[in-house]
Order: sequence, then structure tokens, then C-alpha cells
Amino acid sequence: HGGGGASGLKAMGGGSQMTDVYFGAALCIVVGALLGGTSLFFSFKVVDWLGMSYLLVFGLTLAVLDTPFLKSLKFVSDAKMYIGKYIHFVARVTGKGVTLVFLGSALFLTMWDNMEGGFMRFLAVILSLFPTMVGLASVVIGVMKSNKLDKARRQLSPIIDHQYEQYAMSARGPSGGLSMLEFNSLTEKSSGIRFDSLDLKLIFNALVSNQGWRALQQSNQQGGYASGSDEVRIPKQDVLSWCKGGIVFL
Repeated sequence: HGGGGASGLKAMGGGSQMTDVYFGAALCIVVGALLGGTSLFFSFKVVDWLGMSYLLVFGLTLAVLDTPFLKSLKFVSDAKMYIGKYIHFVARVTGKGVTLVFLGSALFLTMWDNMEGGFMRFLAVILSLFPTMVGLASVVIGVMKSNKLDKARRQLSPIIDHQYEQYAMSARGPSGGLSMLEFNSLTEKSSGIRFDSLDLKLIFNALVSNQGWRALQQSNQQGGYASGSDEVRIPKQDVLSWCKGGIVFL
């Protein structure tokens, strides 16, 4: 049974299914906040209505980030770019999970305390339980992936100064960097750890310090993550900073 649970988490961690689940969770927050906010507005409960408005804004933010629809619209791509640049926390698996747990819990408490009637309370449970469970699963996935990356970091840390130049073949020098293929080769040879393509996109998204680069990748993403992986590189200084630092949560 344990293997089945692990494989289920792994399946959820895969590309388009992952973003579809995130999008569904965000829609639950949006619908719940709209229903609750409308009721609170006409009940003149200003403080609780403001809380629902906050949940609505965050729910819409997450929905835009993972929407499978209208990706070609400039508004959608621009919104993803600004979210990736200014609210980078929610673009990571762990950060998005924590956000969904918080939003789902806050939605449930606000709806349960203010909504009357069995049906509305039923909706409060349904609309808040799904994003909360998705958030918890996302945190577990993020921590597992982060621990795997940190194992590679600990093996790389003592040797990175000597090994880096051997693998940075396609873009040498201080302004160059490691491609995803080169990064994977480096970690595999030094620690025996290899990452799949989705994990590499998550890793580069987390390790690259240039906000402009991350924003560009977010605006060009397909299925929730950056495309054109062969052209993406992590700068040498970011690699060295990561190796000498602590755990990074994906």
C-alpha cells in the first residue's frame, strides 16, 4: 500500500496533470469566495467580506498561474510573468501547497461561521477540502523533491569549484552557465542522482536568482513550466551559491 501512495504522489507531480489539479483547486477557492463574499456583502459583514475578497484575489492569482485555457492571450502571459516575478513563492510546488492549505482553511472557517443552511455548509466543506488536500499533497511532493536536490547539493559542495568547468561545455566563462542537460550530468556523476525534465524545470526556477529570467520563463511556460529547456542555463554564480548554501525548497 505504501508503494501505491508514493506512486500516486509521483503521478500528481507530473506536468499537465499537476497544473490541472492546481487549477481545479484554485477554482474551488474562487467559487467559494464569490459565493461567500456575495452573501457577506448583502449581510453587511464588512470585515468578513474583506477577508473573502482577499481569498478571491489569491484564488484568481493561482488560477491564472495554472490555467489550461487562453494561454496565447497577452493578458494571461503578462499576468503569469508578473506573478513569477513578484510572487515567486506561489510558483514553487512547496510554496503553492502552503498557500492552498492556508486559503482552503480560511475559506472553510469563514463560510462555516457565516453561512446558514445545510447546503451552504456542505459547499463550505467541499470547496475548501479539495484545495486543502491538494495543498498538503503539494507540500509533501515539494519536500520530497527538495530533499532529493539537497542530497545532490551536499555531494557537490566539496568538489564544485573543481568540477564545474568540466561540465559547462556549451557556455563557458563568467557569463555562461549550465544547461539542464549539463546540470543533470554534473549531479549524476558526483552524487548518482538524476532528475527528470519536470524536476529540472522546477530546480532551475528555484535556483536562478535573476528575476527577469524567471519572469520570462513563466510567461513562456507550457503546462505550467518553462519550455525551451535546451536554451535555459543556470549561471555559474547561482550554482556556486546553491552548493555553498542550505536546502532550497522547490
